[in-house]
Amino acid sequence: MSAMGSLFAELKRRNLFRIAALYLVGSWVLLQVADVLFGLLELPGWSLRLVAAILALGFPVALVFAWVYEMTPEGLKPAHTVAPEQSISSQTARKLNTVITVVLVAAVLLLIGDRVLQRDTPSVTPATSAVPGETPASPDTTPGTPQKQSVAVLPFVDMSPAKDQEYFTDGLTENLLNGLAQVPGLQVAGRTSSFAFKGKNEDLRSVGEQLGVANILEGSVQKSGERIRITAQLVNADNGFHLWSQTFDRTLEDIFAVQDEIAVEVTKALKVALLGEQAQASEAHATGTNSAAYTEYLKGRYAIRRNTLEGALEAIAHYQSAIDLDPAMAPAWAGLASATAWHTSYSSDFAAGYERARYAALKALALDDALPEGYLALAQVQSSYDWDWRGAEASLNHALTLRPGDANILHQLANLEGPLGRREAALRHMQQAAILDPLDWGIQSGLAAAYDGTGQFEQGMEILRRTLAMDPDRAGTHYRIGRHLLREGKYVEALNEFGLEKFDFLALNGQAIALDKLGRTAESQSMLDALITTVGESASYQIAQVYAQRGDPDSAMAWLERGFVIRDPGLVYLKIDPMLDPLRGDPRFKQLMVKMNLAD
Repeated sequence: MSAMGSLFAELKRRNLFRIAALYLVGSWVLLQVADVLFGLLELPGWSLRLVAAILALGFPVALVFAWVYEMTPEGLKPAHTVAPEQSISSQTARKLNTVITVVLVAAVLLLIGDRVLQRDTPSVTPATSAVPGETPASPDTTPGTPQKQSVAVLPFVDMSPAKDQEYFTDGLTENLLNGLAQVPGLQVAGRTSSFAFKGKNEDLRSVGEQLGVANILEGSVQKSGERIRITAQLVNADNGFHLWSQTFDRTLEDIFAVQDEIAVEVTKALKVALLGEQAQASEAHATGTNSAAYTEYLKGRYAIRRNTLEGALEAIAHYQSAIDLDPAMAPAWAGLASATAWHTSYSSDFAAGYERARYAALKALALDDALPEGYLALAQVQSSYDWDWRGAEASLNHALTLRPGDANILHQLANLEGPLGRREAALRHMQQAAILDPLDWGIQSGLAAAYDGTGQFEQGMEILRRTLAMDPDRAGTHYRIGRHLLREGKYVEALNEFGLEKFDFLALNGQAIALDKLGRTAESQSMLDALITTVGESASYQIAQVYAQRGDPDSAMAWLERGFVIRDPGLVYLKIDPMLDPLRGDPRFKQLMVKMNLAD
């Protein structure tokens, strides 16, 4: 017999093949049981990886142990001390066969049980299509079983000793998120929801469940002297296994060009990992090479998210500073346009404000005609000031074509469709936005309004209550809840809600209506006088609402006509606002609808 044959025979006699099979099958069963138990105990994702690593390291140890020692009636003894006539390896082999059979049966039962549970457990598949008019899979916005081609980009961590690169890490994260949102077939969790986990050491499985995604992209930035190291890794949210990772080492002299390079490279890698090698990467939108300008741009983005008039003014100032430093920075022009349009909608000079916003939006698109934010900003002007519904819809649809997985674009599209009376379409798009960005409470408020538009008032009220609990300082929420209570005839409760509203002109409007319903006419008039005195004709729409609810159509129409002259953006809701229902039979109201291109 050859030396190889002798070795094989000895391995077989010492049951090494049986030991190997038992170890591998037993390890698999142990990992399945650990996966379930660790999930119930809410242990971090690395716990299961640690068990897998220990078992992998133990495999060669087990084989060496089986080769060195042999089981005898007196217990384990070194194999070289056991005479052939004393060996009971054949009996041990039969026992090992029995144990292997039992473990294999357990493995088969686990597989069958897992398949049965997957088949019988109902799931909600998140809607991923961004095609206008397409119906999502379910009206429920709670994330269910995520599709494989879904990812959330968590904020990259600043691991620099000085902790001075947060502006860069946030910018890099958003560039990655926006780049991935352009990939057809890839569901990307929205920015607000992803950034809700900033600074939190939460288990990735929990993050995946909350955001309804199967994969998590996370990373870190570390600065040392003039060099910077950026690490990115793609992780399966269910089991914590790494799908892809890469480290980028660069110098600081080109740091802002480098972030675009990294965004493109990561986008390419993720497309390969999640969608197959045939996918092509989209180019990132350059933010320039001027570090001071880019810092101002990031500060503007941070300020506008506070959703306050003061925050909008800060954002406008930062965006303008960025443009002064780098006039060719298209995203800064788009940011300036959007912030200006938002602030103008609550100001007293609509014409000048919206024209400034239009100029900035068109400038952004002249610099980069593939920038979705530019079309978004232009659509704000077209809908709120121009009342150019077709133009606004075309701009939003073009933005959606450029970035089909963007929750904010879907949100804005729904905000256009609702006032035009396309209530079912508005609800569909708002549901899609809420699935993509479930922790964005601005989107949740819009979803509540969309449910109201289709007569599903209980769902709308439930969302508003939840929104208020999660974001008690958000302006507009108390006003919307008060409107619900007015519809239900709960005037005292509505009055209390309006009193808590942070936007003064909405608070005065709501209180004037609620007090009138309660028969407290003098107090109602006091609130209306305050609205007229402090805000004036820029609140023409809200003043008209009060008069309409009082049953004074002449005064209501007079204020609506004033609003039309100054192009009050509130008139966008003329077609669907129940506060104006008492006017709908008035010929003057019908003529106003025609002038605004809102008549059926």
